[in-house]
This record gives sequence, structure tokens and C-alpha cells, in this order.
Amino acid sequence: MSGYKLSVIIPTYNAEKYLLGAIESVKSQTIGFENIELILVDDNSSDNTKSILEGLNAKYENVKTIFLEDNSGSPSKPRNIGIQNSSTDYIMFLDNDDSFCDDFCEKMYSTISSNEAEIVTCRNYDVTDGKVEKYHSILDEKDKFIYLNSIEEDTSLLSTTAMLIWNKIYKKSLFLDNNILFPEGTLYEDVYFNLQAYLNAHGIIYLNDYYGYNYNIRTEGEDKSTSQDFKKENLLKFYNGLKNIFNYLDNNDKYYKNFESEMLIGFSKWLLFTDCDLKEKLGFFRDFKKYYKRYSLFVRLYHIKLIPNVLINLGIKFISLNDVCFKILARLFNLIFKH
Repeated sequence: MSGYKLSVIIPTYNAEKYLLGAIESVKSQTIGFENIELILVDDNSSDNTKSILEGLNAKYENVKTIFLEDNSGSPSKPRNIGIQNSSTDYIMFLDNDDSFCDDFCEKMYSTISSNEAEIVTCRNYDVTDGKVEKYHSILDEKDKFIYLNSIEEDTSLLSTTAMLIWNKIYKKSLFLDNNILFPEGTLYEDVYFNLQAYLNAHGIIYLNDYYGYNYNIRTEGEDKSTSQDFKKENLLKFYNGLKNIFNYLDNNDKYYKNFESEMLIGFSKWLLFTDCDLKEKLGFFRDFKKYYKRYSLFVRLYHIKLIPNVLINLGIKFISLNDVCFKILARLFNLIFKH
């Protein structure tokens, strides 16, 4: 292994507007930039990103740049290549338009290296069009420091907020020993990756009172975040990603009620808002009908207020009744939001 303490992997694609900000947040880490192996994997950018990476590679010995000849369409392949090319025992991820808080790497590294853990996770800030907020979740009701030998000790922590990859540090052997990779060609790839990691990890720590990551969300413009870009091609990628997740749980005889419910809510949002015809939407819905049928009316979503939570639960239970109910709600959404 190298003399670096940890590897930070950044997949890049047409990121010239934001990349230097992300890089600067790694360079300013209190652990010392010289202790970080920075791996940048470019997914065949067509803007100035490649020249930025070439400049960084020439300037810093601890920067490793890899250029893909063809665009893969998602950050999965670049992240997998980054893992394969890392030379340290510990892995962290950063998206090319986000940033680390100054002491993030030091806090996460000291926690995982001084405890028998394979995953350490913390909280993050949501930065929506420049407005900074703390994301609320089920973690709000938990202890400040949580140690689990296995995720089965508290499966309520398998919320969608726990499935983020960039607010964590991982022991790399967890991936290598269990053949854990990001699935290519889908979205929800981070959820699928983390689901495998959590179910195989021995030693999981939640730093519940520490915020170390800034997650940027852009809701407007041509470069808005994928989570806000309701294109048909993205819906198909989310559909394939959710199918991977549910198949993995079914194949391992696992059922986590709150986690499954949150995933269905997220997918339902895409079904209702994406601009494609009703027949296509109905086909996607039917493939997950058994999961909709067992959706709990009493799921509590901690990041939203109670009344919207109740309305969402009623809406999901309504469309789960039959195809006609789904068509009614889909047409209603189209009438309200498309006209």
C-alpha cells in the first residue's frame, strides 16, 4: 500500500464550472492534502474538464487522472475504475459539483482507523440553488454516536439518507472481499452499491452530530441536477436501478419496510412527473405492483412535515389499489403540472 492515508475518487463529466471548487475543498483538508490520493476519472468530457485534469496531474504527485475513451452515461464506471486504481486502505467519494467541509477527511479517517469498522457515515448539508439546509431524517431521533456490528441490529437506519455514498468513508477490503461494484447503465446505482455494502459490513458507525459534506442541488437551468431532470431516459435508468435493488433484496430474503417505502415514493415521483405517455408509465408501475401493494400507510418520512407525509402515503395507497387508480392520479398530475 502507498503512504497516503485515504483515496478520494471523483468521477468527472463536463464539470468545468464546478470542478475546481470541488478540488479546492480536497486540497484544503485539515488532514493534509499530501496524505490524500486524489483519483479523477473523466467520462469523456466535451468541455474544458480534461485540460483542468491534465493541469492538476502535472502539478501534484498525489493526483491520478484517468480518461475514458467513450462516455458511459453514469458515474458508475468511473467510480469502479477509481476503486480499482486506488492504492490505500480507505475510500471516499466526491461528486464533481459538491464539496467537502474542511475537517471531513480527518474526522472520517480518524474514526474508521481507530475503530473496528468498515463503514463510517455522517450527516450532510443540502445546498439547493445556494441555500444551505440540514437534511432531516430518521437519524434526528438517534444517538450522537452509533456503532453497529451489523445493520441487522437497527434496520431503521437503512433509510435513503443512509444510501448516499459521498458522506462516508469505506474500508476498501469490504468491496474487494464481497465483489461490490456500482451497476453500470442505471440510476439508484449508489443505493444498490450501499445496500450491498451495509448487508456485508461488520462494523458500521454513524457520526450523527457531525456534518461534513455539501451536496449541491440545482433545480433550474440546462445543468440542473439529475434528480431534478425528469427526462424519459432518466426514468428508464431509475426503473432499471430500482429493479436491481428489489431483486437483490428478494434474492437475499430481505424486507426492510421503511427503506422499500422510501424507494417507492422516490420512484413514484419520477413516474408522475416524467414526460412520457400513460401507457409507458403504467407498464413501469405494473412491474412493481407487488411492492406497491405492501406499502405501509403509516410510513414516517422525517425530512418532510406530517401533513404532506400523510398525503403522500394516501396517494401511494390509492394508486396501489389498481390500474384505474394509477391512471386517475397520473392524469391529475399531468393536468396540474403540465398545463
